[in-house]
Amino acid sequence: MKKPITDLIKIDTTLAIPVYKQIVQSIYKNIDNGTLAKDDVLPSVNKISEVFSLARGSVFSAYNDLRASGIIDSIPGKGYFVKSTDTKQAKRIFLLFSTFTPYKETLFNALINALPKDCTLDIYFHHHNIKMFESLIREQAGYYNTFIIMPEINTETSAILSKLDQKNTFLLDVGFKEHKKEYPGVYQNFEKDIYSILISNKNLISKYKRLFLIFPESTKTKDIITGFNKFSKTKTVSTSVVNKFNAGDVKKQDAFIVIDDNDLVEIVKYAKSKNFQLGKDIGIISYNETSLKSVIGSGITTITTDFEAMGKSMADMILSGNRTVIENPFVMIDRQSF
Repeated sequence: MKKPITDLIKIDTTLAIPVYKQIVQSIYKNIDNGTLAKDDVLPSVNKISEVFSLARGSVFSAYNDLRASGIIDSIPGKGYFVKSTDTKQAKRIFLLFSTFTPYKETLFNALINALPKDCTLDIYFHHHNIKMFESLIREQAGYYNTFIIMPEINTETSAILSKLDQKNTFLLDVGFKEHKKEYPGVYQNFEKDIYSILISNKNLISKYKRLFLIFPESTKTKDIITGFNKFSKTKTVSTSVVNKFNAGDVKKQDAFIVIDDNDLVEIVKYAKSKNFQLGKDIGIISYNETSLKSVIGSGITTITTDFEAMGKSMADMILSGNRTVIENPFVMIDRQSF
């Protein structure tokens, strides 16, 4: 053994991760980084128990877990030793979403369908609540070896994520601006995506007199506003950001980019009441593709990240061990409503 016991084994009693799991994770980590090699002798149960003031039963549980996995063994009178350095385990994946929506269902299905059958994947939701985000990670992390996190954008997020095994943590969908230098993942680049789509469709947009981004106050991805305001500087059309749809302010030749599907329904209902033709009298672009938007009216034009590609890319990253940053494709599906 090349390290003192307090370097070899790390115990953090503030975590909800069971102590025996922390011992198991410490041994795996030190095998993976080369500190422990095949046939190296491990600290005795009594020694670990004494140094960390633990019940001997907790240490026995850890060593029994490691022995059941074929990683360690014991010889009477000589103690425990490293039997194998093959620490590759079936993936036990902790998947943390913000909420579950129709387009995230597409993402989830693409992810799970691209993973091998021996992977275990459990999904949790933090509902944009930083306390719940922290609690789920603190309480559940010890039961998994791979982590896919849709982070909550908050000043506390980095500290919370640091509690996870960094080499097996991947971020999904959100956090490009905040965390791309810290974590591999498949991200939306919200600011660049909307700006690029609007720039490439300037001719289509210029047929309208006013363009509104309807951005509810509860929406977290503020970079969409930044990208929209950047496009506004091109002066292609008069632009405005509003929190909700107000039918009383609508005029012919207005166009709307809609984040929330409730606002989408209200605009479509309003257009029908006025006999407005979508794509001619008023324009609508809806964020995030779902199958339902292909049949609303004559179909609703959407701008959307490719959620199926996002799921497949994340699965590939986990299985290959390729720790990189991917900006997921962002596309416009034109159904003539704009």
